[in-house]
Amino acid sequence: MIITFSNRKGGVGKSSLCVSLANYWSSRDIPVQVIDVDPQQSLLNARALDISMDTEHAPKFDILKFELHNQLNKLPEYIRELKKKGSHILFDAPGGMVNDLYMHIVLFSDFVIVPFQYESFSIESTGEYATVLKKLDEAYPTLKRKAIYVPNMVDTRIGRAVDRKRWDAWDEDIDSVALRSPRVPLRVCLQRRNTLFQTSEELACVSPCFDFITNIVFKNNIEK
Repeated sequence: MIITFSNRKGGVGKSSLCVSLANYWSSRDIPVQVIDVDPQQSLLNARALDISMDTEHAPKFDILKFELHNQLNKLPEYIRELKKKGSHILFDAPGGMVNDLYMHIVLFSDFVIVPFQYESFSIESTGEYATVLKKLDEAYPTLKRKAIYVPNMVDTRIGRAVDRKRWDAWDEDIDSVALRSPRVPLRVCLQRRNTLFQTSEELACVSPCFDFITNIVFKNNIEK
């Protein structure tokens, strides 16, 4: 199964959320691999740093380098080979870009996880990206995927009452047309991309969201 973390808006916590889900699933014996699509290889670099600094925790999942940045024609076969593996594949797509490569990865995905934040620009950008995903469905009706929208880095401690009403209204708008997970709070424990293990504090923060995603993914397996 191919699951891609993607949004045209950068800075919404895609990479941290991707690694956190990989930790969450691997700790439950769900086989998973992460593919770092970022040309700067941020997750691969984070894994190397974690291994150099932590001798207590061994990696429970692999983080692999994406090799086809300039070979778009090879992507369909590459995806087909990945789907033959026993692991579930999490693609971490860079933010701020919606180009042919990243949209082709999304095209062949079974699920797209779309993190966003409760601020106007993020909501607007995410809405535009939702339109792109809808057009993708219309253009390629035989290639179906589910999108799950994740309110991420939500700081309820500073939001005013009027802000929270706005957040609830945005939730209602999303719920009317798409799947939305429970909110992931803004916490220090979630800001660093720990690629080796998940703390109990982090687990408490992400469990409602990841339980929702896990239920959707494994009860709604899409055949392609």
